[in-house]
Amino acid sequence: MFNSVSRRTSLGVLLLTVVTVLATAAHAEIQWSDSVEESLSKAAETGKPIMMDFYTDW
Repeated sequence: MFNSVSRRTSLGVLLLTVVTVLATAAHAEIQWSDSVEESLSKAAETGKPIMMDFYTDW
């Protein structure tokens, strides 16, 4: 099985991975916009895609 050093190393790597993922997720927030024209022009400038969400409660 694992010895004490291997367990500590594995736990350290796991902890570092979790912290890195959480820090990255917190930094990458979704930027919502109410203006289609503004969003399309910003997407064209930055080269990033946009997502449009439509909803109705007919």
